[in-house]
Order: sequence, then C-alpha cells, then structure tokens
Amino acid sequence: MSTVTAKQLHQETRAVLNQLEQGESLVITRNGRRIGRIEPLAATTPAGWGEIMGEVWRAQKGVKPGERVPNPVLQDRQRRRR
Repeated sequence: MSTVTAKQLHQETRAVLNQLEQGESLVITRNGRRIGRIEPLAATTPAGWGEIMGEVWRAQKGVKPGERVPNPVLQDRQRRRR
C-alpha cells in the first residue's frame, strides 16, 4: 500500500488515479497524519441481457392476453411503414 500526501493528490491527480487503476491501494496523509485510504473497486462483470430483462419478462408473463395494451411506439412505427 503506497502513501500519497494530500498535496500530491491535488497536484498529481492523474498519476495517483493511474496507480489506483492498476489495482494499488493508497493511504492519504496530511501533515504526516494518515487521514484516509483510497482503494480500487473490485472488477465486476457486466450484467447479462437475461439479468437486465428478467424482471420485465416476468411481469409480461403475468399480464393476461385480454389486459394487454399495445405499445404506442410500435404502433407508430407500423403506421409510418404503411
């Protein structure tokens, strides 16, 4: 874990963020006292389409055919194509 002064953080922000982006945790000091810590975020995997749309698909299945309302955007597209 590297130490970075508050002054360095202010003056060399890009370099400090580059260190952080490379996975390095940093301790911030001011006047020789430790005042905080900056840690990189854990790498996350993007959500898959099924995870994003799952709630929508479940809700759609719960709507009875007679209660369905046509999508106005799709209706407008179809009207324009004619």
